[in-house]
Amino acid sequence: MIRFSLLIVLTVCTCVLMGQPDSSPNIIFILTDDHGWTHTSHMADPSISDSGSDYYETPHMDALALSGIHFSQGYAPNPICAPTRNSLMFGQNAARHIYCKDADWYKKTADWLTIPRVLKRANPDYKTAHFGKWHIAMQPSVAGFDQHDGMPTNGGGEKFAQEYITAGDYKEEVTAYLHENEMPNPLELRTVGKPALYWSDENPKDMFGIAHRTRKFIDESVTEGRPFYVQLSHYATHLSLVSRKETYDYFKAKAKGDRHKSAEFAAMLKDLDHSIGMILDHIKELGIEDNTYVFLMGDNGGRLSFNQMASLDENRELVEAHFADEDDRNLPLRDGKHSFYEGGLRVPFMVAGPGIAPGRNCNIPVTGLDLLPTFADIAGFTGDLSAEIDGGSLKDLLLDEKVGSVQRSKEALYFHQASHRPPRSAVRLGDYKLIKYWSKEGKYEGTPKVELFNIAEDWQESFDLSSQNVQKAEELEQLLTDFIEETNTVTERRNMESAVYRLLSEIGLRKSSE
Repeated sequence: MIRFSLLIVLTVCTCVLMGQPDSSPNIIFILTDDHGWTHTSHMADPSISDSGSDYYETPHMDALALSGIHFSQGYAPNPICAPTRNSLMFGQNAARHIYCKDADWYKKTADWLTIPRVLKRANPDYKTAHFGKWHIAMQPSVAGFDQHDGMPTNGGGEKFAQEYITAGDYKEEVTAYLHENEMPNPLELRTVGKPALYWSDENPKDMFGIAHRTRKFIDESVTEGRPFYVQLSHYATHLSLVSRKETYDYFKAKAKGDRHKSAEFAAMLKDLDHSIGMILDHIKELGIEDNTYVFLMGDNGGRLSFNQMASLDENRELVEAHFADEDDRNLPLRDGKHSFYEGGLRVPFMVAGPGIAPGRNCNIPVTGLDLLPTFADIAGFTGDLSAEIDGGSLKDLLLDEKVGSVQRSKEALYFHQASHRPPRSAVRLGDYKLIKYWSKEGKYEGTPKVELFNIAEDWQESFDLSSQNVQKAEELEQLLTDFIEETNTVTERRNMESAVYRLLSEIGLRKSSE
């Protein structure tokens, strides 16, 4: 009888250990850049047939989504890079920092919670690292990272043979090439703005370098017997289109899709996916998948189109140029990066790890602001989070399919920008979403204005309900007004640079090319 009882206890303990993580599990966070909601080969929402790409291929991201939970309504904190990255690190809405009335906020973050800081408070043994693009108004070591790549910004991913390259330098040359060769222009695009440059590289945008440094860090942590947190902030798929030649040749030979057609972008995306596969495979090789969570999300929606394209050779010389024939790449969502429509805010968002049932699709809205409290929760942090933390822990939602909501300090989700960018805001409460333009904008007719959409019925945001449902519009606009006042944020333009660049200049790291 005693033996039988011991056997039961051992069996139960074994099942618990196999199904649940230790009190301080490993956490891997993969952040992709300009990665649109539909820019995967799996459907972002199984109920929407065209929510996956008809040309791009992302088998490793597909496998990650299938092995855990995939959020069909995952939101970036902001539709632009730097505000999102600051928000992720602090767990705070961009209205509280990068767009705050106090322009010197970044000089006062000594006691702010960050992801590595809260993990080390949960367990001082946590080993932390950040590899790739930074673009945050705080030095990585100050944020709490033991290992890091320094403070590379947008320019870090635009390297050609270890030298920075600026697409704008090729504008006149590309325009002349298109004109002289009478290139067809199927979308009637204007030759304005930076051309999208493409070149081949064996380590495109340092994708594989980031993966190799991450694997080395994981090996060191496992050898030392320490729990770890590592963030891989990829430069891809931002700006220039870079890939291995063999990947590009593969897509050049592949039949184009109806919506997605760019071989250059498809090749870069697949190489990015391959680098993610390197991490997923390494976790399995080390046998640590039963105590390791993997989170993946995009920093904002994808760019709408590429306008004019240009290929460079190994000497940085222009080989050829052509007009893009791929437009509205975020369809069926509306608009893209910089926009407060779903195409600018909704991104790939998936999590796999111990205790998470595989093959789950969840349509509960979640946000990147939820990551800091989630990481704190699964790491065993028992202290109080700052009142300024705007996200809520996803732990219960991840581990229990019966949980139907995320507990945050506020029920609504808020999005805001201003200062050095056009002042815009959005608030989502339940099925409804309100967008407010605070000033006149040439891109959007009738601004300043507010728009109201029922996202549950009209996720393409085709029908403005603000004049039909005045009460709901006024309710959400009042919530937004209250939030603006509480966070002490600006709602107008200011003649100033982002805090990221001001900090880089102050500590002597600003490069002329950035």
